[in-house]
This record gives sequence, structure tokens and C-alpha cells, in this order.
Amino acid sequence: MEHQIQGSIMSPCFMTEADFEEAYRNSTFYVESNYLDEYRKHLAALEHIANIAKSYIFNNWKRVSDWSSLNVIIIHGPSGVATEYYNYVPTDFTKIHSETWRKLREEMDQREKEKHNPILEFNEVVLDPSDGDFSITVNGDQAHWWIQDEAVILIADYIEKQLNSK
Repeated sequence: MEHQIQGSIMSPCFMTEADFEEAYRNSTFYVESNYLDEYRKHLAALEHIANIAKSYIFNNWKRVSDWSSLNVIIIHGPSGVATEYYNYVPTDFTKIHSETWRKLREEMDQREKEKHNPILEFNEVVLDPSDGDFSITVNGDQAHWWIQDEAVILIADYIEKQLNSK
């Protein structure tokens, strides 16, 4: 799903506890003590990255002319109401030779078609520097206040890719 951030989908599998320990010891995020403090630091780092992304969006959103390929779920902070922005692109089924697989893909395609709600225009970005609250207006809908960090990261990533492709 490109409109949500996926973490590890599959955990590595090890045959022994020693293999397990060795693999994580060699990882970028290995710690030997102070587990709670280290965990808190990583959570703080995620928030820090999201706040940097808010500034990036604030400074660059007007430079993007086409928002139609941004697939994102935006949650209105005060109410928790989620709005999914999704641009349905029809699938070409002519190359699928298995009847069973084709029917399955057609059903999936129909569900995707029903979700069609592309971003036609990105109207406004508001960053409250006093507390980091971040709000946006999309397709004229102002009901996106204090959006969650996951959406912020996906929007910043979209902007970066759009600007780098020019």
C-alpha cells in the first residue's frame, strides 16, 4: 500500500538464539543497555523527522503542479475522521491468461475503482510553529487539521519525488 507507511512486513527468521542475537548486534540500531531511554530517543527521532518534513512541505508545496498521484489517508486530528485520497488507474487485464487470477484481479480492481478520490488541488498548508500543529486544505476541504505524522511523511516524500523528477 503506497498510501500508508509499512514497517517490517516479515521478520527475519533465525535457527538459534545466538543467530538471532548476532544479527541484531550487527544492525544499525543495536543497543546494549538503557533500553527504555534508547526506545524513547528513537520515538523522539521519528517526531523530529516529521517536524522537519512539515517545514519542507510548508516551503515547497506550491512548487508541485500535479497532486493526482498522491495516495494518502489523512486523519483529521480533532475528530479522528479519515479521508482517503486515492487515484484509481484502470488495470489492463489482457495479459492475464489464468481465468481465476483474472477474476480475482477484476474484483480487486473494482474495489480500487470505488475508492477513487484523487487530490485535484492542494489549496493551503498551515504550520503552527508554537506547537507544531500542521493542517492542510485539499480539494477545498478544510477538514484536515492537525494531521498525523504518517501523512506528513508521505506528502513530503511525494513533493520531493515530484521536484526531483523535473
